[in-house]
Amino acid sequence: MLRQGLGLAMLLCAMTAHAALEGPGRNQFIQAAPTRGDIHIDGKLDEEAWSQAPVFDAFVQRFPTAGAAPSEHTELRILYDSDYVYFGIVSRDSKPELIDRRLGRRDSSLTTDMVQLIIDSTHDHRTAYSFSLSAGGVQGDGLFYDDRNYTSDWDGVWDGATSSLPDGWVAEFAIPLALLRFPDAEVQTWGFSVRRQIARLNEEIESVDNPRTSNANVSRLGHLTGMKGLQSRRAVQVVPYLATRGVLRPQHSDAALPQPRLMDPTLDVGLDLKAALTSDLALNATINPDFGQVEADQLILNLSTFEAFFPEKRPFFTQGLELFQSVGSDLGQVPQSLFYSRRIGLDTPILGAAKLTGSAAKGVEVGVLDALVTGPWQKQDEELPDRHWSLHSSRPLHLGPNSSLPGSPQPPTNFLAAVARSSVGQNSRVGASFAAATPLVNGCTPEQAALDEEDQPAQCLARGGLGGAVDFDLKTSNSEYGVLGQVDSSRTMGGLPERTLRDGTVLHPGSAGYGGYLRAGKFGGEGFRWDMGYDFSTPTLDLNATGFQRTQNEHAPRASVRYQRANGFGPFKNFFANLGGGSSWSSDGRAIHRGSWVDANVGVTLPSFDFIGLEAGGNAGGYDIRELDDTGVPLQQELSSFFVFFFESNGNRPLSLSGFVALGHHDRGPAPSRSAWTGNLALSLRPHPALETRLEALTDRTEYAPRFVDRLGDSRFLLGNLQSNFVSLTLRQQWVIRPNLTLQGYAQLFSDYGVYGPFYEAESDAARRPIRFSEMRPTEAQANDYNFYDVALNLSVVLRWEYRLGSTLFLVYTRSQQGLPTAGGEQVPATVLPRRLSSGPATDAVLLKWSYYWNA
Repeated sequence: MLRQGLGLAMLLCAMTAHAALEGPGRNQFIQAAPTRGDIHIDGKLDEEAWSQAPVFDAFVQRFPTAGAAPSEHTELRILYDSDYVYFGIVSRDSKPELIDRRLGRRDSSLTTDMVQLIIDSTHDHRTAYSFSLSAGGVQGDGLFYDDRNYTSDWDGVWDGATSSLPDGWVAEFAIPLALLRFPDAEVQTWGFSVRRQIARLNEEIESVDNPRTSNANVSRLGHLTGMKGLQSRRAVQVVPYLATRGVLRPQHSDAALPQPRLMDPTLDVGLDLKAALTSDLALNATINPDFGQVEADQLILNLSTFEAFFPEKRPFFTQGLELFQSVGSDLGQVPQSLFYSRRIGLDTPILGAAKLTGSAAKGVEVGVLDALVTGPWQKQDEELPDRHWSLHSSRPLHLGPNSSLPGSPQPPTNFLAAVARSSVGQNSRVGASFAAATPLVNGCTPEQAALDEEDQPAQCLARGGLGGAVDFDLKTSNSEYGVLGQVDSSRTMGGLPERTLRDGTVLHPGSAGYGGYLRAGKFGGEGFRWDMGYDFSTPTLDLNATGFQRTQNEHAPRASVRYQRANGFGPFKNFFANLGGGSSWSSDGRAIHRGSWVDANVGVTLPSFDFIGLEAGGNAGGYDIRELDDTGVPLQQELSSFFVFFFESNGNRPLSLSGFVALGHHDRGPAPSRSAWTGNLALSLRPHPALETRLEALTDRTEYAPRFVDRLGDSRFLLGNLQSNFVSLTLRQQWVIRPNLTLQGYAQLFSDYGVYGPFYEAESDAARRPIRFSEMRPTEAQANDYNFYDVALNLSVVLRWEYRLGSTLFLVYTRSQQGLPTAGGEQVPATVLPRRLSSGPATDAVLLKWSYYWNA
């Protein structure tokens, strides 16, 4: 099937090379006018040059009625000089008292009156910069990539201001030319459009007809032209920082000993750098980066045999990350990703990193990222902590007491990722990528591997690997139909002489594997859409040294059909209905059925712009080859079904709600069937334009068929049914004192427990014969030995002040606390109430971080 898909890809590639055209904006050219006087960015447009600039006002609706005339009038003027492009947008409003001027932090997702610039300065029809201003003066920026996708992670330094009019409001932008990549040309012609959001009407208008139903965005833009004699500037931006923090933590690593606590003061200095090497290539670099202002990961309960995926939040990695993402990421999490930036620097500090992105030639995008992680460590005597301060060559820009160092070896590792993608026609592409995690230590010998884990040297703890891939994303001229996919391979490097995966596959240094995935279908347009997919991976494919791969050893076909009316369906503003399903088998020659699933959902946006939906589905058993203690013995899985009701109220109201209620039924194998549930409720309250409170509650009860509990012999296992429960309460509070001065609070209280029983014995053989429910024999076990209970609290308060353009001051307080563990012999609590949290170990930290932006 993969070969057939590649054949289809080549055919579509040939078609798109000749058929791909620009969208409806190909004949639209908006003129910019030169200015020789100074433009003061105050949102007033009172300089004489603005009155002489051409006016564009032919906007059309994008939503809710694509192509219709807008409800309100909008005027656009554009000026330029040798350093900036200026945009002045007058947003008329027949009800100016209802203009939504709520405030938020920079780049926050606001449902408010807003204008957005979209600038494809390289005119490659695939990538565009985004700059936005809300009516309250809040700035936002981001990047459109791969024509149809958007990320707010890209940041630039630019100026903007807003002001009020008796019949509307004004937004004024000054975008530095040094921020944009554009070719050398006598007259610049860029892809361009302006979007305006009118909050009270839930209306979005644009300067070009670009409906939401299209599977494209950048290729459908209009044009900005008339800018003569512009020269790209080789700007260099340097942002040094100084960070000092105090960490009050338990002296002992044993959670049962929360007292006494030690104060570890530390000092860090570092540097961020951005440089335009050419008009098409940009370099980002960082030395000793500090990400202390980044919000902690959400606390979750993961009882699966798969790694949980967490989003990247660190600024150096989020900016430019879109180029390194695997093809098809916008359609959902891809099964095999070569680069997952969270592999870098979470356990071992980053000494330095550099990233080169841009265009190597017309239509050819390239990206290279290299990072070195290394750091000192010291065997700790927790009874007599070493309070001496030392400088270490492996982390020379960090100063702190030796007792704050990690107590286990930190294997130095170099991470490298490289990608190149070339356009095919106007809206398709092909590419190749490579990634490597190279441990900078010698190999681990069998004698060293035989030591207890806490005694193993760094070379045994290292984990390296190579990965390579070719990918394609091919679309028809209108972007409605497409085929995309990736073919990849891996090779294991360094670490232990032998490592066993969850399905029993044994990897050695030098082990290689391969895999890939394919998606094809109708991805855009009104009415029916469909897609088919196929995932494949050999047992020895392992991309997790540098990337993210949820599982391996599988064949997994899937298909879905969707009916969508984004421009309205009867009384509804939006309507969709989906039906999908798939199955999975092992690829190790045994062809073990790993499960099948089916899912159906439907959703509508009501005339009030509230949203409701229903979903139902089920899992049809199969066998789990990852459950039984890395043996690969297949364990029969339960049959289950579920039903979900979900909703989201209109986000323009001062009080909005969203959430879902899910009910499930689980056939628990030899035990009686039981029901389960999940519920979520999120509340957003905006009593004042400068204040926003978000409170979210999530609760879950899941009933499991027999799970692995203990090993009774080589092929004998103790199994037990499991009931898991958790509750999560999350509070986010925001106070925007000014658009450049914000105070944010975050707190999450999380508790969970699990109860095992009844228990069973089961046995396989050397051939790894599957274990079925009918073969499980009831047995006795001490449930309290295996039950679990956890409670934890994460808390942070962040004050952010952008005291000058691009320069910031952060004051951050964080607290991480967990409950006191259950003592031996005590009954494990079977409740989600927070028990012994206040008496448990806690770590408090205060960070003061100063940075200064300098532009050469």
